Amino acid sequence: MSDKTVDTPEFLGETLLEVRGLVQYFDRPLSWLERCLGRAGSRVHAVNGVDFRIFRGEVFSLVGESGCGKSTTARTVVRLLEPKSGQVFFEGRDIAQLDSQEMMPYRRKIQMVFQNPYASLDPRQKIGDIIMEPILFHKLATSRDEAREQMLRLLDRIGLQRDQADRYPHQFSGGQRQRIGIARALATNPKLIVADEPVSALDVSVQAQILNLMMDLRESGRLSYLFIAHDLSVVRHVTDRLAIMYLGFIVEEGTGEEVFERPLHPYTATLLEAAPAIDKKFLHPVLPGDAPSPLSLPPGCAFASRCPRREPQCERERPPLRRVEESGAVRKVACHFPG
Repeated sequence: MSDKTVDTPEFLGETLLEVRGLVQYFDRPLSWLERCLGRAGSRVHAVNGVDFRIFRGEVFSLVGESGCGKSTTARTVVRLLEPKSGQVFFEGRDIAQLDSQEMMPYRRKIQMVFQNPYASLDPRQKIGDIIMEPILFHKLATSRDEAREQMLRLLDRIGLQRDQADRYPHQFSGGQRQRIGIARALATNPKLIVADEPVSALDVSVQAQILNLMMDLRESGRLSYLFIAHDLSVVRHVTDRLAIMYLGFIVEEGTGEEVFERPLHPYTATLLEAAPAIDKKFLHPVLPGDAPSPLSLPPGCAFASRCPRREPQCERERPPLRRVEESGAVRKVACHFPG
């Protein structure tokens, strides 16, 4: 079996983004008292050697519980945070080490939709100016009048009225604000949109509207998405492929259908078991204890202390994310005893 067959699902083609060995950590500053007592500094290990790729026209999701490192991964990929090590290839070029000037063309091609539609828009700007700002900054229009016309067409695409361009963000609902955030991201004609929990702050009925809008835009504009979420029902609705994160590690990767129908990693299985469903009579804890501290990673599998399948090997050796052939499909899982 060739590498192309292994890595590329049949319905996908050219690689748009590839992340290799991405590492992100944060040094915790010592207080005055800790320094006086001679305490050693500590380091929060947020992202620990993450690898994944996104194909053109694909929705790729990063899924995991709060604090697992998925949002930090997204912000590091788009260089809102500087990576500590690793490579981020976009259209074949490693953008992880580019300076601010070299990075500028890629800022236009990679845009972000943030989680909180109330905090991500400048309250002192009219929404027309918010959407026009990236158009003017990247010189995508020859005049302000042309930029305004592009902005008005974007309002048409996201389902808002043109006469609303002169209103301020506080005059819109949460769902409308998120539509404005999407329009701002689309203003530069990007190839990849990083959506960091784009619907988690919205009502369920509004979530469906925003998700449908994002998928419609994907079909019409050949967009790719890096979709960050913890809600499995949302992910199942939109994703082509997904990766499950735990304590800064990717523990499983596969197509949405494969992962939801037959999870290979025990953490994935417990996530699916814990997800609310109409046919479940009650919910109960399925994971004992707490996740290890990111200040001190265990030497073996990060999930070993909570895993019902653990063996002595799990506590000694950290399993790599490796390819596993399951029912004719190639999956990736970081587990000594998958299945």
